[in-house]
Amino acid sequence: MDNQSVVQNEGEYVGLDAFCGSPFWDLNVTWNTNNPDITRCFQKTVLVWFPCAFLWIFSPLEFYYISLSKNRHVPWTWLNVSKLLTKALIIVVTIVDLAHTIDLDLSGENIFPADYCAPIIRLFSFGFSILLLQLNLKNGLRTSGLLFLFWLLLVVCETVQFRSLLINTLYRESSSLPISFILFMVYYPLAVIQLFLNCFADAAPKISYHPPVQNPSPEIGASYLSKMIYSWYDSLLWKGFRRSIETKDLWNINFEDSAVSVVPRFDKYWLQSVQLSKVGLESRERKAGKNFNENDPEKGRRRKKKEASILPAICKAFGSTFVFGASLKMIQDILTFIRPQILSALIVFVSSGDNPWKGYFFAILMFVTSIFQTIFLAQYFHRMYLVGMRIRTAVISAIYRKALRLSNAARRESTVGEIVNLMSVDAQRFMDLTVNLNLIWSAPLQIILALYFLWHILGPAVLSGLAVMVLLIPCNVLIAHLIKNLQISQMKHKDQRVKLMNEILNGIKVLKLYAWEPSFEEQIIKVRNKELKVLKHNTYLNSGTAFVWSCAPFLVSIASFATFVLMDEKNVLDSQTAFVSIALFNILRFPLAMLPFMITSLVQAIVSIKRLNKFMNAEEIDPDNVQHDENEVENGTFGWGGTDDVLLKDINFHVKKGQLVAVVGSVGSGKSSLISALLGEMEKICGRVNTKGTIAYVPQQAWIQNALLKDNILFGKKFDNSSYRNVIKSCALKSDLEMLPAGDQTEIGEKGINLSGGQKQRISLARAVYGDAEIYLMDDPLSAVDSHVGKHIFENVIGHQGILQKKTRILVTHGITFLSQMDEILVMKEGRIIESGTYKELLQKKGAFAEFIIHHIQEDHQEELIEEEDIEEIKKDLKNKIGDGVFQEISSRVSRHSESHSDSVSITEGQVGIVHRKRSGDSVISVSSTHSQLTSKEDIAGEKLIEVEKAETGKVKWQVYIYYIRSIGVILSVATLIFSVIYQCFAVGSNFWLANWSSDESSVEAHRRNLYLGIYGALGLGQAITCFFCDLTPRLGCWNAGRNLQCLLLKGVLRAPMTFFDTTPLGRILARFSKDLDVMDSTLPPVVSDIIYCAYEEAPWEIKSTLVPKDWPADGRVEFNNYQVRYREGLDLVLKGIDFKVQGGEKIGIVGRTGAGKSSLTLSLFRIIEAAGGCIIIDGIDISKMGLHALRGHSFKLVIVLDKGKIVEFDSPSVLMSNKNSLFCKMAKDA
Repeated sequence: MDNQSVVQNEGEYVGLDAFCGSPFWDLNVTWNTNNPDITRCFQKTVLVWFPCAFLWIFSPLEFYYISLSKNRHVPWTWLNVSKLLTKALIIVVTIVDLAHTIDLDLSGENIFPADYCAPIIRLFSFGFSILLLQLNLKNGLRTSGLLFLFWLLLVVCETVQFRSLLINTLYRESSSLPISFILFMVYYPLAVIQLFLNCFADAAPKISYHPPVQNPSPEIGASYLSKMIYSWYDSLLWKGFRRSIETKDLWNINFEDSAVSVVPRFDKYWLQSVQLSKVGLESRERKAGKNFNENDPEKGRRRKKKEASILPAICKAFGSTFVFGASLKMIQDILTFIRPQILSALIVFVSSGDNPWKGYFFAILMFVTSIFQTIFLAQYFHRMYLVGMRIRTAVISAIYRKALRLSNAARRESTVGEIVNLMSVDAQRFMDLTVNLNLIWSAPLQIILALYFLWHILGPAVLSGLAVMVLLIPCNVLIAHLIKNLQISQMKHKDQRVKLMNEILNGIKVLKLYAWEPSFEEQIIKVRNKELKVLKHNTYLNSGTAFVWSCAPFLVSIASFATFVLMDEKNVLDSQTAFVSIALFNILRFPLAMLPFMITSLVQAIVSIKRLNKFMNAEEIDPDNVQHDENEVENGTFGWGGTDDVLLKDINFHVKKGQLVAVVGSVGSGKSSLISALLGEMEKICGRVNTKGTIAYVPQQAWIQNALLKDNILFGKKFDNSSYRNVIKSCALKSDLEMLPAGDQTEIGEKGINLSGGQKQRISLARAVYGDAEIYLMDDPLSAVDSHVGKHIFENVIGHQGILQKKTRILVTHGITFLSQMDEILVMKEGRIIESGTYKELLQKKGAFAEFIIHHIQEDHQEELIEEEDIEEIKKDLKNKIGDGVFQEISSRVSRHSESHSDSVSITEGQVGIVHRKRSGDSVISVSSTHSQLTSKEDIAGEKLIEVEKAETGKVKWQVYIYYIRSIGVILSVATLIFSVIYQCFAVGSNFWLANWSSDESSVEAHRRNLYLGIYGALGLGQAITCFFCDLTPRLGCWNAGRNLQCLLLKGVLRAPMTFFDTTPLGRILARFSKDLDVMDSTLPPVVSDIIYCAYEEAPWEIKSTLVPKDWPADGRVEFNNYQVRYREGLDLVLKGIDFKVQGGEKIGIVGRTGAGKSSLTLSLFRIIEAAGGCIIIDGIDISKMGLHALRGHSFKLVIVLDKGKIVEFDSPSVLMSNKNSLFCKMAKDA
């Protein structure tokens, strides 16, 4: 067999000799010599064919990238012209070389086929490179990786021939230079110049699909070499070296990585997964013999058995980049195992005393291998982080859109806390996993290769090490299973905590008014403690995993070395065996050490995938709830959560284009639900809903963005000055803009915190009007404005003379002033339309509508909600329409109903023991606007109410480290440091001991061998034990810091004044309690300055030096002395010099225009906003000197708790909250 192989190889060499006219390979010329060289045949074949073959083989990929490019026409510059001219010169030199070869052949010289093949292959390859250059320029590609690598390989290969020709020419006896030498000396510099030119990128293309940005990333215009070694990033590094980098220094994200590019790619495949899931459901239905019905209520439950998964969509959308990165990882892994082989050769060279050039060769080869390994590894991580970032972007976007489309039943199942965690925590899991996911195949590959090479060094002894590894696998599987269960439990507690925190932040003003902060703080801490308990168990399991796999390399090495020296006395642990084995064991250490992290990350990602799949497959609002024909509802029945929750029944009405329709009825009759049904928000149980045209919706509670007032009105639409001014004037906002500090450039706080209720409502209406829709659905938009302002808005906006006069308008209203101007009125009661028609028709029916009108006349007259002249006009109109007798009859019926209701209220009040103080006199306090003396708008415009969140720059202060160490605990911090030092001592000591063992020639003796083996094992065992504590102590410290810092964070936020919540977006605060705490719990962040500790707080909750009587306030005397207040430092006063006194038992009315300061006066009584001057005295006590809980807890004297229409509890809020068995306390905890 061996002889046949030898004969066959000799035959091949003979063939190559005939092809080249010289030996293909000669060790005496190449290796066994003091002056190494390469044979002429090898130079003419391999060194020419290899770079050219690379160009042709990978050219399809180049054509593929060219076809994907949407850019066009790179302009001609000196660079690409130089490339073209250089290539043309190279082609000319190659043609001359081929002609010279032909001439030599014709003149009788010995010319072989290899001499013809080399110039011909070069000629075609250079011509092909010109074609590729032209295609790149035409299709907007500024650099080509294929052409750069081709010229790089060509220059490297030709450098060998260049050296060989120089040496041979120097030792020539003839003084004349051969033509072939001259041609190559011209050709080689041109090739080097071509390589140099390909190190730079061409100019930007004339036509680019990338949208223009202010600060584009230099990566876009970087050459292939620059991208490979990241030199395009140098400018930012130098800037960071000279000064701290700020956000403005960062480049814009590349278009390929932006949400605009990433999200549609994911959506395409996600929709395919959803469709396949539906098709699969239908197929199973048909196979089961059932008719597939889209409206089947059982459909949702059956669908849960086959949910669409986001994983296939992620793989299809981003898999190609991931696979390319995986191929880079494979190359890097292979290069990793080349270095131990070079090390082995280097050790042999040192011991043999061979030719010095071989030592240089091995050293350079190891250096070059390390460079390429670094480049491939960097490119791999770059690709993986890009893929992870794109996946995270796509997933977050999908969650956002899904949250907006959830049905009402699904919203009840998916809490706000869960959605926040899905976007902040679960989406991040994908990014964390992507980097390590390739270890699934890379770790086994590295382990197999390491064992293969170890077999060649240690022989069968390596099987003992393999057995140790196999025994450790079940242990790791068990721990992974436990970690998965704990991860699921942890995420449930995290969802609950974030949900509760979100509700606390949204109701923070109520909490402060009732002084409920301690109770809710206790609830948060209880949930957090449950989460921390799970985290602690997780900590021990992760440390156990780290211990098992840190022991693995040591156990494998000690088992292998012990078996190697014990199995045969001739086996000597020399330096080559020891150090090459150690190198391979070190390689083995990485995959074994990373496996637990990968498994943990994989388990977390699997849990996140299940959570995301559950959310993404939740029921959505049916888009077919509303069709788009004529505006009508026919036989409509609607509910919020299925057939058991019907709110609207038998709804039938038709609205013509341009009509003004009013929807009226008592509170809870279903008016707002009807609007929701028209919007498609409610679940349509049966019937038909049609709306034709674009819709604008004005909600009852105005929704205001944290943006400029102008941006709140424009809402992304193009600015039109005349339309904008018309809207401002019609919505009665002109005077408000004059009052506001910077006019329409005033920044509006979150939820419109610096606006009054009327201002928010008018801005909401102005936004809808500016939107210029075809249908307007308005849910009582005039409820928050004064009567004369409401009249102005109706006449100029909603009514038949307003700017919406040609639009279709459906108006829900509790007012009666404008009903006579409606085209049609719908009267609702208990979820049904009981009457419909014009104002005149409904009055003539003398039914529910007439009762509604008379009831509101009496109610509004008592409360003075309608001007006297309007009431008299409506009464006169009513009497004319229905007659004076009928009017009196209906009035008396309504009065009797009102009196019975009033009596029941009085009885109830008497039962609960409310004491009405003697009325000594009624007072009315008028609060005038305080905005008349504002500073100039030029000084205020541009000021930011809510600042953009910024990262700290510069060095982290030592105080931060000290504070974090204190949060961890001094003992744990010191223990972590000590165990780390001890671990490194064991690690270094074992390597030194192994070096002594391998250099000790007497180690073959049994007692010496056993001594070395025993001490080496002891060092390894000590290393494993200290590794366990090295991993455990920082994890426990992180756990301890997370617990302490969360408590401080919670206390700081709950004690923060209301100005903090006015100027800090709730989403930013919630992010500290979700994403940042998760980072602290799982990955020990490098700095903690990101966490809010709320450096400023409210006044103390309790002031022991100021004793407040238990019955305070007994009389109720209130005195304002020159009281002044502003919402925060630097703003104008909203109350100036308020002076008045109120005696106990008086009823006080506070009146004033929108923005006059009515709410500010009320908030001052509870010190929600603190005084800027003056004081408030209640029953002889200055409230500024009281503890906040004493003030707020005593101010709210009574809370009444109703259950099924009956009073079950009544007492002060603090007493009810302190009683854990009270219904009020339970309701607060469940909120």
